[in-house]
Amino acid sequence: MKSSDIFRYGFLNLQRRQLRSWLTIIGIIIGIATIVVLVSVGEGVKKDIYDQMEAFGSNMIIVYPMSIEDLGSVGPSMGSAGKLFERDIDYIKKVPGIDDISKFIYGRVSLRFKDKELAGLVYPSSANIFEMFPDQYEIEEGRYIQEGESKVAFLMNDAANEMFGKDKVKVNSYLHIAGEKFRVVGIAKKIGASMSSTDDAAIYVPFDDKDLIMGDTIAEGEIGGIMISTVEGADVEEVAERIEEQLASAHRTTVEDADFSVMTSKTINEMMDTITGLLTGSLFLIGLISAVVGGIGIANTMFMGVIERTKEIGILKSLGAKSFQILAIFLVEAGLIGGVGGLIGLGIGMVVIGIIPYFGVIPYLSAEVAVGSVLFAILVGMVAGLIPARNAAKIPPIEALRYD
Repeated sequence: MKSSDIFRYGFLNLQRRQLRSWLTIIGIIIGIATIVVLVSVGEGVKKDIYDQMEAFGSNMIIVYPMSIEDLGSVGPSMGSAGKLFERDIDYIKKVPGIDDISKFIYGRVSLRFKDKELAGLVYPSSANIFEMFPDQYEIEEGRYIQEGESKVAFLMNDAANEMFGKDKVKVNSYLHIAGEKFRVVGIAKKIGASMSSTDDAAIYVPFDDKDLIMGDTIAEGEIGGIMISTVEGADVEEVAERIEEQLASAHRTTVEDADFSVMTSKTINEMMDTITGLLTGSLFLIGLISAVVGGIGIANTMFMGVIERTKEIGILKSLGAKSFQILAIFLVEAGLIGGVGGLIGLGIGMVVIGIIPYFGVIPYLSAEVAVGSVLFAILVGMVAGLIPARNAAKIPPIEALRYD
């Protein structure tokens, strides 16, 4: 019996038992589709995070008023254990290798545009923050806030176009922030990344206006964070270490017990690697469980097939078929069930992936995941069919011929 005969024989046996075969294949379809969709969502989130990290810049350093452990999985929040003050910038300036520094603070305050009132996130920031992150703050209309201005605002895209419903905020419109009247001088292009919804809804005002809108909710001289760019050619990690040491000394603490965080793109990527690794692994595990359930279905079908085809096995052996060929026939059948289920599951998964972006998440299906999911389905099928196939191969031909 040639290899081509084994494949043809296995395929014909599946055709003869179409209903049972398809019921078994459905289990694999569900498992593989689940793996493809969930892993693609996880990879999409991971890719999106890394794309946003590129916008952060490899020469950038950010200081937050909390320890690295308190940052959490998403980012900083007000009310943390530590505080930063404007005087901390003077300590940072002593570190060599620094090109530019920007400061900001943020809080949720009352907003009013026409007859709509709500609360939104407002960032009093240094004017140079826009030049430090040109990819983050691409201008759609108007201009950036300029040094020395007061009571002007730069709106991110969602803040201008979605925050107030049908009322779109335009350049030269007036927006009331914490009861104060601010003129809109610019609107940013939409960032549009899956984790940028907060950034797209932010409103920026001059840093010196912070007391107007935040009042006594902040201490005198308090800031929410410091953005630092390094000079070209500087070792960013070394500069960051020196900033840590300088601030730790100023705060009368040690780097290990610091109530602040100094982060570079490398630090953020390491944090994101841990988070997205856990996310992708968890999603894959869910899909794996579904695939294993499908494998159990294949094993059950193959066991039933061995019992029903005992006499057929005896006939094949009496005609000269070897035990390894009988084993191969059943393994091929199990592999075909897994392969067909894998291909259909991949197709269904790709359809679902095409729909998911409408819900605000951009999944990413790599060629490795696509091919690997089908090969995994074939492997699950063959592993599930191994024991039934071995049982079939061990049946003595005389005993099999007597089976009725």
